[in-house]
Amino acid sequence: MLKSFFHTGFVVKDIGKSAKFYTEVLGMRIGERFERQGEFVEQVLAFPGAHIDGAMLDKGEGHKLELIQYLSPSSGTPKVNRNDLGAAHLAFFVDDLDGFYEETSKKGLKYNNPPASQLDDPGKVSMKACYAQDPDGNRLEFVETL
Repeated sequence: MLKSFFHTGFVVKDIGKSAKFYTEVLGMRIGERFERQGEFVEQVLAFPGAHIDGAMLDKGEGHKLELIQYLSPSSGTPKVNRNDLGAAHLAFFVDDLDGFYEETSKKGLKYNNPPASQLDDPGKVSMKACYAQDPDGNRLEFVETL
């Protein structure tokens, strides 16, 4: 029986560069850094000779983001489009999406488009959202509910 969410994992090209992005641009914190290889990792990942370097990041609210750099076998070029089966994204709540968008754009976060506003019946904005990508192409969504 499922108990709860634990983490979302992203494969990255350079663990140091990616961890820096998530801490300096998005304000997350590193909870654990690790490097793993051996029989357990080979069985879990189903790669003979698997060797990974990783980090667990969080915002202090339970759910974690795991970043994994495959040292062996090395990762290829990302080939998944936003609308492909198997494509995924990680969504974050933000307090002020317009301000967040401006601040993180200056820090180099690449957005698909500026924030979009959802209107409810009386023409009042009920939600704002936008998508971006981390340096490795992993998709991120930022949502403000009003």
